[in-house]
Amino acid sequence: MKIEKIALSKILRVVSVMAQVCIAITFSLLLTFELELIDYRAYPINIVLLAWVLLSCFVGCLGASIVFFNLTQVRTYRPDFALLVFICLLPMASFQYIYGVQNVSIAPVNDVSTNLTDPPQFKLSRAQRQSPYYNQNIFFLIKARDQISAHPNIATVTLMAPPDVVYKCALRAAQSLYWKVSIRDPVAHVFEAKASVRFINNELDTIIRVRDAREGYSSVDVRSASASKRIDGGLNALVIENFITVLKRTLVNRRMFEYC
Repeated sequence: MKIEKIALSKILRVVSVMAQVCIAITFSLLLTFELELIDYRAYPINIVLLAWVLLSCFVGCLGASIVFFNLTQVRTYRPDFALLVFICLLPMASFQYIYGVQNVSIAPVNDVSTNLTDPPQFKLSRAQRQSPYYNQNIFFLIKARDQISAHPNIATVTLMAPPDVVYKCALRAAQSLYWKVSIRDPVAHVFEAKASVRFINNELDTIIRVRDAREGYSSVDVRSASASKRIDGGLNALVIENFITVLKRTLVNRRMFEYC
């Protein structure tokens, strides 16, 4: 992909402008969502931001290929070009670390449960959990169906510990993930929480239920739902997977650290 000097100068100018625009818009969107200047709950996983992250990654990859094949000439014409390319690739690297592109889903799903035959039930209905703002905007017209869905990698988890211990460890696991626990029922071994993924603002309604599976075992069901989004982008499934991972780690470490 060796480029002639005259053509390279023009290409560098065009790609540099594209990179600067992508950087400005991507970080402006990040700032907008972080400062909550718009209601992020109206979007699944900030689709606009994701689109710009992907576009920024494309521009970064294009620039990286130009640098790779024309390093000497790029240094002569645009010594700052490599820095622009690096900054363009940063949002994608951050997104992959925090969320994971492999977890993104555009399926019209916003309610995921480990158990479809007998899913845990929220105290409030979906309509009651929706924000007043959502019912007044256009997204209300394209809301997802009120339907609980399964995920191929998620199922009821059976753990070797009595329900009381698993319930306490589940609460500790939720707290370690900085979830906001709202409703607790120690007798039924059920609690609800506002769940989230680190660095992602979207809060999801989540309920955890622990049942006695006999012979010293317990079964754990987790359900996570977006109150008002048409699609969750795969965020609910990610929340459930993260919780189950942390719960198992908490149970393994409970004797060492003397908790639960």
